[in-house]
Amino acid sequence: MIKDKLKKNLKRTLDKIGIKNVEPNIEIPSNLNFGDYSSSVALKLTKELKNNPLNIAQKIKDNLDKDDLIEKVEILKPGFINFWISKEYLARQAEKTAAGEFDIPEHHLGDQKKVMVEFAHPNTHKIFHIGHLRNITTGESIVRILEAVGNKIIRTNYQGDVGLHIAKCLYKLKAQSSNVKSLKTTKEKIEFIGKMYTEGSQAYETDEKAKEEILDINRKIYEKDPEILGLWEETRKWSLEYFSEIYKRVYTRFDQLYFESDMTKRGMEIVHEAVKNNILEKSEGAIIFDGKRYGIDTRVFINSLGFPTYEGKELALAEKEMSDFGELDKNIHCVTPEQTSFFKVTFKVEELIDGKKYKNKQYHLIYEWVNLKDGKMASRLGNIIAGDWILDKAKEKIIEKFKCEDKTAEILAVASVKYSFLKNSLKSAIAFDFDESISMEGNSGTYILYTYVRTQSLIKKSDSSIYRYIGQTVNSLNKDELILLRIINQFSEIVYNAAYNLSPNIVAAYLFNLCQKFNIFYQNCPILSAKETEKNFRLLITKSTGEIIKKGLDLLGIKTVDKM
Repeated sequence: MIKDKLKKNLKRTLDKIGIKNVEPNIEIPSNLNFGDYSSSVALKLTKELKNNPLNIAQKIKDNLDKDDLIEKVEILKPGFINFWISKEYLARQAEKTAAGEFDIPEHHLGDQKKVMVEFAHPNTHKIFHIGHLRNITTGESIVRILEAVGNKIIRTNYQGDVGLHIAKCLYKLKAQSSNVKSLKTTKEKIEFIGKMYTEGSQAYETDEKAKEEILDINRKIYEKDPEILGLWEETRKWSLEYFSEIYKRVYTRFDQLYFESDMTKRGMEIVHEAVKNNILEKSEGAIIFDGKRYGIDTRVFINSLGFPTYEGKELALAEKEMSDFGELDKNIHCVTPEQTSFFKVTFKVEELIDGKKYKNKQYHLIYEWVNLKDGKMASRLGNIIAGDWILDKAKEKIIEKFKCEDKTAEILAVASVKYSFLKNSLKSAIAFDFDESISMEGNSGTYILYTYVRTQSLIKKSDSSIYRYIGQTVNSLNKDELILLRIINQFSEIVYNAAYNLSPNIVAAYLFNLCQKFNIFYQNCPILSAKETEKNFRLLITKSTGEIIKKGLDLLGIKTVDKM
């Protein structure tokens, strides 16, 4: 990797001028006018050397080993050292990329090179909503990016299949047994479940008698009472079939599905063991963790009714996740910020139970909500936006706009929705907009795919099968060609940065920039009609760009199309 080579050169240079044990930093500047790479190491050495950082930077530059990699080095105030990579090296890198070779550096979160990513998390008996769609889109991309930098990934999904929300749904379903039998399609079943949940929630809040019965149903679900077990199992199956269809639609699979109902018994056992070990304590008929001594919240693990809370069941889940697949370096939980306190407490309790197994192994990857114009979704009020409806609506608009066949429209719909999520930082709330997501004018999945289709069309029309460059070509590169070569060179380190920061938006931003620059290059530089030498080199750039777009979109969990 170029970054590593530059860093080694800088370290040798620092040794020459008497600076020991300093790790020089190398970054990709956001502005190409400041070089391909930049270092601020001179600014860090100001105090140590008691000298002006500009003078230090100049001394480093004067003592750098000369090699074929670096074409130019410049010093910029207040002390940055900027490096330009040689055009020949950039062309060689494009040649490799055109052949589908990506020199992506490795990044591991521990010695095992094994990471679990837990994502999706829908609750049975409820709609898979737009928030779940952002969750599964984020988790899938994180998985692919971590795999790209050399990790073994275990994909898991913890699904809530017990709890008060299900009792509310079954309360109304019990009175609709004849309607239940008449439902045939998955769509009919899920719409019916959604309606029952909404009505059950309203009854729970307005009718005391209904509330008592719902609480009794909740108890019977936990106890697996035959009176309710059959209906629970049947309707749970409906939800899982519905979820499975969505997972396939967005190209996601799981190595293990975990269920909340399987964690109840073991969760209670672990909680009681933790009480004996003075980790948890009894309080007013419940069992709690007093977090004050650790500067975190106090939370309940078994409630006063004797049922384990989410916290109690989480202890059983952690035990299984950390043992079912051998030793993990990290378990990444993709969950909204509302659960920050929950994870701080459960992670601490797990660490106190078994520090060797859990300490520094659990990680809460926070992503923000997808907000609607009228506020956050509230499924109990019946105004939830279903994830599959979002995909269907996007597909409908794409067919209307692009007049494409159904298969292509489906790929474009999934791409447009996924990209509209992934181009944003996980810390950013999103107001989803259909027109923006399928726009050809801005930062959208359809724009990225259109650019990919353009590269493939040019390649197909060229009838070329070899993409190489002739040495003298690089001596006459124009501005647009050189910019593209420099951006192509960044790809492997962009993927590394996305993995290091667990930020898919880094890849999305790079792809958008690459596509913008390619389309400028396409407008300004004749390709198929150019002279033979120029034509071959421009086809090399085109092929390389297409390969990167395809690989980058794959890392985002997005498929490509050959025509639009």
